[in-house]
Amino acid sequence: VMPGTLLPHEILTALTDVAGRIVDEVLAREDEHALAGENPGPALYIVEHSIHATVVGLSIGRRLVPADSLRELGTGLFLQDIGKLALPPSLVHKPGPLEPDEWELMMQHPLRGLAFLRDDTISGQAKWVVRSHHERWDGSGYPNGLVGEEISLFPRIAAVADVFGAVTSERFYAQALPRQEGIDVIRAGSGSAFDPMVVEAFLDVARS
Repeated sequence: VMPGTLLPHEILTALTDVAGRIVDEVLAREDEHALAGENPGPALYIVEHSIHATVVGLSIGRRLVPADSLRELGTGLFLQDIGKLALPPSLVHKPGPLEPDEWELMMQHPLRGLAFLRDDTISGQAKWVVRSHHERWDGSGYPNGLVGEEISLFPRIAAVADVFGAVTSERFYAQALPRQEGIDVIRAGSGSAFDPMVVEAFLDVARS
């Protein structure tokens, strides 16, 4: 997909339908399996990560946002990494650390994803997840270095779900951490990388 190209309406509709089905499944069950990913290996990482992050993020969101907002949250979570479609596969799947110029390109994926979604079928709240899921509570994130509550709640939820899903999955450049170590990563980031309120909701999911 060329950078800046709008995704066709039928593709957006199909993606939001998938997100909606995930929302329905999460709401229909208890949270006990929310943190359990399938870890299918690096080849399927991006697809499985999108699903897992959506499930985890929705399980957090059930504790923090009104029920009628969960579909918007789920759509944003499912689409958060869509901007990686505009990056070279050799970069996205690189099996080692990124060079500075490669990292600069990778950090463009939130804005490139947002450019795909200039469409009224995607809500503003969902788009904020795509744009800001790499912002960090202490201002160390990207693309805008937002601090604290300058970041809206949906992306603050997505930040926790995204990192937990990433560190507990086998990627091209890193081995998967055990579930408990992934939980410890999130706990350690409370107040720096992550909103403490969101971390507490995540830990409540982990305890359930």
